[in-house]
Amino acid sequence: MSPKLRIAGLHKSFGTGERRTEVLRDINLDLADNEFVSLVGTSGCGKSTLLSIVAGLQDFDAGDLSIDGAPILQPGLDRGVVFQSYTLLPWLTARQNIEFALKAAGYDRPTCRRIALEHLELVKLSGSADRYPAELSGGMKQRVAIARALSYRPKMLLMDE
Repeated sequence: MSPKLRIAGLHKSFGTGERRTEVLRDINLDLADNEFVSLVGTSGCGKSTLLSIVAGLQDFDAGDLSIDGAPILQPGLDRGVVFQSYTLLPWLTARQNIEFALKAAGYDRPTCRRIALEHLELVKLSGSADRYPAELSGGMKQRVAIARALSYRPKMLLMDE
């Protein structure tokens, strides 16, 4: 059975010439469906870079990445991402932040609202649906980000810290 996620011979560096820094060298990893994996390492070792590459948000120098055998070439709805920073749009409420992602994924307005409210309930934030990010605690903002990432039902959830 082929892996859900395959990373083979992945290399990533930043800069050029004398300023070139190799961040990831020959990374190989096969993950099965329904596995829960944590990457642990010191600050600056490349954990966030690897997640960004798997998310399709960053290029790499060499290697192959695939989900269900399909190459990862760009961001996709098959991968939900929760970033280190909350990345909520400050002019949108918690509910609207989730709806925004769903609209981008092609859902109609009534479906966006229903799914957003369901996912706010999932993360125990129903009572904060109409609050703006500035009115939420750090933990609440992170839960909105998690609800948003789960809302369009990705095959894989990537969480950075």
